[in-house]
Amino acid sequence: MATFRTCVQRKRSDGNYVVYIRIAHNNKIAYIKTDFLVNEKEIKKNTITNSFVNKKCAILIDEYIDKCNRFGVGNWTAKEIADYLTSGDELISFSDYCRLFTRRMDNEDRESTSQNYKVAIHKLEEFSGKKDLKFSDITSNLLMSWIESMRDTKKAKNGYPKAIKTMFQHGADEYNDYDRDIIKIPNQPFRKVKIPKQTKPQKRAAEIKTLQKFFGTNIDNLKAPKGGWITRAERAKDVCMLIFCLAGINTADLFDLRKEALVDSKLCYHRKKTRGRRDDEAYMEILVPDILKPLFLKYKGKERLFSFCEIYANQKNFNKCINQGMADVRECYDNLHSDILEYMTTYTMRCSWATIAHNNCNASTELVAFSLNHGSAHKVTEGYINTDYSPISILNQKVVEFVFGKSR
Repeated sequence: MATFRTCVQRKRSDGNYVVYIRIAHNNKIAYIKTDFLVNEKEIKKNTITNSFVNKKCAILIDEYIDKCNRFGVGNWTAKEIADYLTSGDELISFSDYCRLFTRRMDNEDRESTSQNYKVAIHKLEEFSGKKDLKFSDITSNLLMSWIESMRDTKKAKNGYPKAIKTMFQHGADEYNDYDRDIIKIPNQPFRKVKIPKQTKPQKRAAEIKTLQKFFGTNIDNLKAPKGGWITRAERAKDVCMLIFCLAGINTADLFDLRKEALVDSKLCYHRKKTRGRRDDEAYMEILVPDILKPLFLKYKGKERLFSFCEIYANQKNFNKCINQGMADVRECYDNLHSDILEYMTTYTMRCSWATIAHNNCNASTELVAFSLNHGSAHKVTEGYINTDYSPISILNQKVVEFVFGKSR
């Protein structure tokens, strides 16, 4: 927490000293100049003795502390705090707040989600031509023009404005003290802005024969990288098998799983993407099918359940490399048009599992959603019920057997 105190520096030519507010934070020092002066007789052992000046500075320091508490400056430098405290309300930086907002998400272990917000503010800055947007710069006209420029996109026209809206509203709530009618962010640019819906994507599920072809493709002719023990394609096939046979688990969870998540052949974990946003912490249980047990040994980790965190720097790189490995597998196809599988990514495995569970294994949409660990529409009712996760394992086994045969 930043600390504040009064101090003086050099004596002026008229014999007086300017009073400063000294800010100490994160092992750095910064100063804010005040309008007060004291003479040499009003300083004793570097302490100001003028009671009027001390009283006025104490009120000023209280205001500074209140501002810092409401905004949250834990990761800032002392200079950033000083700049923030001395800027006019109309100069409050929206760009800086967005960086703070995304740092908080990163600290909550939500790096993959924060990336969308980082890109959103970068795109808005790029469109506006300003590297440091103020809250007052965010107007309805700017937003509508920006959205219009993205009208031909599928997701950006919806996702980026929604991210900006979220950060703007959080910033207004932190700056504005509605109880005391202190309004630092008066503009409400989103009142007139209609954020368009995403363009409905094409179905991302693969046909059953396509999945079987993918997992059955011979990749022996691919060479492992120098110093490596398996090819990128082999790892991609293995990870896709883990995803598909664990009811569409995300690569973020495979990367993040702790050793204690595996309990008596049952995987028990909280879905990383939504665990901080749901009352049940996005908890999930699923039995590990026999087909996966060799892979659990093959990729056994030292620190975590799997060794992926030892191979890749972060979850994003992990997912990217697996998708690249899937492209390597495509190069080995025979008697199959490559464009059929051109769209396949790790997410295809999750969509394919859901489609097969519903269309081929007669699972209800509600059970599929439960198995995918989606948020429930029956939150109140579920508060009365002890959750039974066994239907997920039963359905998952049906899907695995439908694709790979009952011996699995």
